[in-house]
Formats: sequence, structure tokens, C-alpha cells
Amino acid sequence: MFLQMVIYILEGTAMKFGVCSVAFGPIGYQELARKISLYGFRSTHLEMNQIVDIDHRLGRLSTGVANLVAEEFDRHGVRIPILGCYSNLIHPDHENRRYLINQFKEHLRFARDFGASAVSTETGTANRESQWDPHPDNQNEDNWKLLRNVVEEITEEAEKWGVFVGLEGFFNNVIDTPERMHRVLQEIPSSNIGIVMDPCNYIRKRDATKQDDIIKEAFDRLGDRILIAHAKDFNYRQYDDMAQPINIQPAAGKGDLNYPLYLRLLTEHKPNVEIYLEHLSEDEMFTSCAYVGKIMNQILSEKE
Repeated sequence: MFLQMVIYILEGTAMKFGVCSVAFGPIGYQELARKISLYGFRSTHLEMNQIVDIDHRLGRLSTGVANLVAEEFDRHGVRIPILGCYSNLIHPDHENRRYLINQFKEHLRFARDFGASAVSTETGTANRESQWDPHPDNQNEDNWKLLRNVVEEITEEAEKWGVFVGLEGFFNNVIDTPERMHRVLQEIPSSNIGIVMDPCNYIRKRDATKQDDIIKEAFDRLGDRILIAHAKDFNYRQYDDMAQPINIQPAAGKGDLNYPLYLRLLTEHKPNVEIYLEHLSEDEMFTSCAYVGKIMNQILSEKE
């Protein structure tokens, strides 16, 4: 009940508040809609690959499937403004890469039937094993050109259907900094590309003490292209004695992100943007909502 009160308060502020659907794990679409509503959220960043009772393989998506899901979510008072189809856009295996690109384009074609105006993804890595793991070739020009060609292709598809490609940076991917995200936006001058703002994804262990500069740079370069924002955290402290710079990204309020700075810049650049909690369990939804809500209300009260 208190969680619903926090979200109710936020709905009247400069920011809409939702949750990433993956927080609920593998689940049926009816149960997912019910749970999102039960926790008081009124919108979600939906990833179809977590829904266990709908075939989401390439070629199976349709207007009928989209309407089935959208109507169930609407029955529970939950909107789906954006779909997630997180793919390795530069997968080194050509056949796998083509499958992932076509799957993303399929999501773009049916996004409007879900009620969504965008489909999001990170940009990928030359690592064959995981789309979230680094590779030394991620920063070479050949993979940059490959990524640019792929983004051009999916953007052309987005333009046909009147929707957005939402690109999200990540420090282990080809686009790993605000500067490189800005570069791809400059090289592909389409108004159908936007970004998912998540400063945690640009903060490496070695840069943790420079987070304020990184956050400010992200908004300076990308603030006008934000489609949605994510709310999670980063925490390196318990891994300082390890050889590898592991980045733990827990729920909002359980790490080191400068949330007052992040939310202040977010409200200044996109005052009605939707922000989605992620990297949290159901047990953490209360504390994360309360944490972000308290900071947001402080920021807004200072502006009055």
C-alpha cells in the first residue's frame, strides 16, 4: 500500500514512474500484468522474451499477439510505452546477427500494436559468449562501421512504422561512453533514434570517482535525445581486492550513484520523462521507490 502511495505522489510530479518487466523474471503475460499493477506501477518497459506463455521467436509476433498482451495490461491499468529487444547487434556470427536484427525489426513493426512508440537495445559486443561481456575489438573501426550499418538498417525500419529505436550504452559494448553515443547520433542523422538514459552503464570501476563528470557529460551530449530513463545503481566497493573490475549494479539506493544530480538533470532536460526501476527484486520495490521518490520530491520542492 505504501508503495502505491509513493507512486501516486510521483505521478503528480515532473516524472512518470514505472518498472522494467524483467524485475519479475520469467512469467506469464497475465500474471505479469497483474503483478505490475499490484505493486502500483502504471507503466512498464516490456521485454517479450521473459513471457513464458507466448512464442516470441522470430516470425511469431503479430498484431494479434500484441493486442492480446496490450489488452490484458490495459485491463490492469498498465501502459506499455516501450518494448525491450536487447540484442547483440554486432554478433560475430553472421547468421546469429541476422536473426537478432530481423527480430528487432519485427518488434519495431508491431510496437504500435502494444501501445509502444519505441523499441530499445544495447549496442553489442564482439564477444561470442555474452552480449554483456567485453571484447578487445569493440573499439576498432571495423566494428564501429558494422554497428553503424546495423543501426542504419533498423532505423530505416523504424522510420517506416513511425517508431523510435532506443539505444542504450554499456561500458562493455561498442557504445561505451556518452561521446560514442553522441557520435552514432551524429553519423546517423535520423529523428527516429533516441536514447535510454542510464548513467550507471557509462561508469567503469576506474571512473567511479569521476561519476559526476560522466553524468553531466551524458546529459550535455544526449539530454535532448532521451526517450526514457532507467533507475538502478552501481557498487564497486566490495570488489576492490579483486583483479577484474567487476561492476555490481544493484537496485536504486543500494549503491553509489549520485541520484540527486542524476534526477535533477533528468527533470531539467526531460521534465516529463518516464523513469523505470530495474535490477531489483520484488522485495526491493518498496525501498527503491521510496528512495527515488524522496530525492525526487526534494528536487521538486526546491524548484517551487
